[in-house]
Amino acid sequence: MKVLVSAGTFHFLKGGRKYSETAYALLIGGCKASCIFCSQPVVYSADKTFLSRVRWYEVELEEVAGKLSEFKRFCLQTVVKDGFEEESVRVLSTVRTPGKSVTTVPVGPEALKRFKEAGVDYLGSGVDTVPSMFDRVGKPFSFDEYFDFLLRAREVFGEWRVVAHLIYGLGESDREFAEVMEAFIREKVNVALFAFTPVKGTPLESRGPPSLRKYRLVQRLRLALMHGKRVNEVAVFDGDELVDVKFDLPGSQLTSGCPHCDRPYYNEHPLGYQYNLPYTVRA
Repeated sequence: MKVLVSAGTFHFLKGGRKYSETAYALLIGGCKASCIFCSQPVVYSADKTFLSRVRWYEVELEEVAGKLSEFKRFCLQTVVKDGFEEESVRVLSTVRTPGKSVTTVPVGPEALKRFKEAGVDYLGSGVDTVPSMFDRVGKPFSFDEYFDFLLRAREVFGEWRVVAHLIYGLGESDREFAEVMEAFIREKVNVALFAFTPVKGTPLESRGPPSLRKYRLVQRLRLALMHGKRVNEVAVFDGDELVDVKFDLPGSQLTSGCPHCDRPYYNEHPLGYQYNLPYTVRA
C-alpha cells in the first residue's frame, strides 16, 4: 500500500536524523475538493508531491511501518476521493505508534468509530477559513457542517482531542478570524493555526503570506483564548484589524495542534522566519 510521507519523515526512513516526533503521511491520488489554496485538488496543475512548502515522497507503507513505529505520533492527512475512509483505516491500522492523528473532512459516525478502533486518539479537520470566505475558498462542505462534525467527533475522542485547522491570511478579517477561534475553543475544540503559504499552480499562487507580526498576534490571541480569556477582553482592534493582544505567555509561538506536532518548514523557508517555531531547526 503506497502513501506519501513528508520530507522530514522520509529523511529519517532513509537513515537520517529524526527532526520531529511525529511522522507525517498523506493519501495518494489527489483530491476531489477544490480549495483554492491547496496543491492537492485534481483540477489544479500544482505538483501533488507538495503540500504547502513541504515535499512528500512515495513509500510502500508495509516496508517502512516498523521504522515509523519509532515516532511518538503518526499523522495521516486524507484527501477526498472514492474509498478514502476505508483506505485511511487500512493505513492507520498498519502503523504502530503510541499516538495517531487523522485529518479528514466530515465523515459519518461509523467512520469515526473505525478511526478510533485503528488507534486514532486525535482527529483534525481542515475548516481552514471563516464562514464568510467559504464560497470563495471552495470548501467541499459548509462551515456549519464542519463545526457540527467536530462537535460529533469530540463526543468520540474527548474534549480538546479534536482540532479545527485554521489558515490565517486567506483574505478574512481579523475580527471574524478571532471570533471563529473563540467559537471552537468555547466548545473545547482545539485550534491548529497555519499561516497562508502561496503554492505554485493554485489560484492563490500570487497572494503573499501574512506578515510575521500579524501572525504572532493571532498566535497570542489563540493562547489567551485557550487560557479562558474572551476576544472582547484581550483583543484590540482598529476597525476589523487586530492591532494588539493584552495577553502573553511563553509558548505562544509554538505550533498548535496534536501532541508532538511541530510541522517544521510547513509555512516557511528554512532560512527565513519561523512562523510555527520560536527557533530555527538546525541539521
